Amino acid sequence: MTDTMAVPSLNDAMKVRSGKFKARLEDVKQHYIGRDDVVDLLGLAAVCQEHVLLIGPPGTAKSGLLDRFARMLGVGYFNYLLTRFTEPAELFGPLDLEVFKNESRYQIKTTDMLPDNEIVFLDEIFQGSSAILNTLLTLVNERTFHNGSHPTRAKLMTMLGSSNEMSDEPVLNAFSDRFLLRNNVRYVPEDDLEDLLEQGWTLERGALRHDVTRNGEAGPDVRRTEVVFGLEELRSLQQAVATIDLLPVRETMAAVARSFRSEGIRFSDRRIVKAQKVVAASALLAGRAAATTTDLAVLCNMWADPQDAESIQRIVSEHGIPVAASRSSARVTAEIRLDLQELSTRAAAVTGGPELREALGRLQKLNLEVRRDHPNEPELSRDVMKVLRGAVTRYRELHDHEGLGDV
Repeated sequence: MTDTMAVPSLNDAMKVRSGKFKARLEDVKQHYIGRDDVVDLLGLAAVCQEHVLLIGPPGTAKSGLLDRFARMLGVGYFNYLLTRFTEPAELFGPLDLEVFKNESRYQIKTTDMLPDNEIVFLDEIFQGSSAILNTLLTLVNERTFHNGSHPTRAKLMTMLGSSNEMSDEPVLNAFSDRFLLRNNVRYVPEDDLEDLLEQGWTLERGALRHDVTRNGEAGPDVRRTEVVFGLEELRSLQQAVATIDLLPVRETMAAVARSFRSEGIRFSDRRIVKAQKVVAASALLAGRAAATTTDLAVLCNMWADPQDAESIQRIVSEHGIPVAASRSSARVTAEIRLDLQELSTRAAAVTGGPELREALGRLQKLNLEVRRDHPNEPELSRDVMKVLRGAVTRYRELHDHEGLGDV
């Protein structure tokens, strides 16, 4: 079946429900400039119950956007900033002392904690300890939380993670691969800065007007008045995903996956199988009972390595799948220079071999990014190479006996 042939529609009730959900997503978009693609991705994730990873620098409104999205759904929401020192109890709950004292049994109080909420947002998700990440792995895989010796069903529908960058640690690959959907969140393009200022001031004024009053009484909470898409409605959409016919796009999906592998793009069996749910959710929200090639565009948000994002978009397009032009997938010069300054400072300060090798690896990636995305800016390229050569020289001076190996 092609896009030009008749495609069956959903029944009227489900079409109305999917239309209402899309309208609520549009409400969220109104509050954030240049984040339409992120909101659309979050909507797909909620409907197909998959997980999303947002990669980008601080100050790109990730936390505020995710908070508003969760409130729009009207479901239980848990969010936390992870650090190397975060304890499992901060996420999953404290020990139930009464049970431990009276029954000599280890049990966690999970009320209002991560396992007790449908939407979870973890900022700096790769900073968690191995104990936390191992527990999260079971949660995102099986929606199960092992409370002592008793596995219990968690309420988790979708986990939203964010990080300034992807981790290069092999031990985290299995965990990060469970986040099927990805998005590189960049600073708002320069052409949209006036709109950003206007929208940002509108939000700030609203927060000031509804803040705590001078006499200590709380003002009206605008969050309580937001139109939400109820949990029962969301559940019905989630169930409807299973009714979507994917046969019309199966052959094309397989062809795209073969192309990924032939070009050395990491795309696991798990990812291609799970991708079907997202494709089905895309068709559902478009009001169709069967998928078309248009729905396969979501494959562009399923890269495992950020360096593969551009190649994936090209391959998807080459298979006749309409792909929206990337909105500034290339970072602006100012953003790259901030990274360069930070890496230059780090390379000059660290003395340990592993830390210096990490800085060198990041500088090499930055060099490749500049050559790929900014070929007409020789000054930027020279500056990156200057810092890279300086870091290599310093490494050789400090660790010449170790050799540079694959740096």
